Amino acid sequence: MERTKLLTLVSIGLLLLNLLTIGFLVFKPGQLPRPDHPPGPPGANDPATIIIRRLHFDSDQRARYQELVHEHQNAVRKLREQSTELFQDYYGLLESDHPDSAQANALSQQIATNQRELAQLNFTHFSQIRALCRPDQKADFNELVADLSKLFGQQQRPPRTNGSDPPEGPAEGPRGNLPPRP
Repeated sequence: MERTKLLTLVSIGLLLLNLLTIGFLVFKPGQLPRPDHPPGPPGANDPATIIIRRLHFDSDQRARYQELVHEHQNAVRKLREQSTELFQDYYGLLESDHPDSAQANALSQQIATNQRELAQLNFTHFSQIRALCRPDQKADFNELVADLSKLFGQQQRPPRTNGSDPPEGPAEGPRGNLPPRP
């Protein structure tokens, strides 16, 4: 066989292999999750839907649960807004050449209190969810509790607003927070 024919056949073979690989990735969406498009229908992976599905809530329980969720979200929103303000004030102290350590300590205590209140709020919320469960749903609730950190511990931050997005492109300065080279 001539060398040109061999190279042509190998090139065609590699092209077909690439097309098959791309086709496999495109037409098997559940196999490799894409961060911009979670698997399943929209809303299928939000916490409320997961809880309703895992606990097998009936329509009355769903209605009462949605009320709890609304109240919980409002309270969480307030605490997160407070947290944002506290962190802005805390890190704003660094604008000074000599930050006030007493004020930094006071703000760090307020941040800790805010985080404790958020944890207690979440604990109370799940206690209220448990109270909604019938006796036959308690085992499902216990399984849900065992998975809470997996389900809700890695929540994504909401997108930034008011133009405070980080700049596009590579960060200036040394990589990995290392000091500049001499």
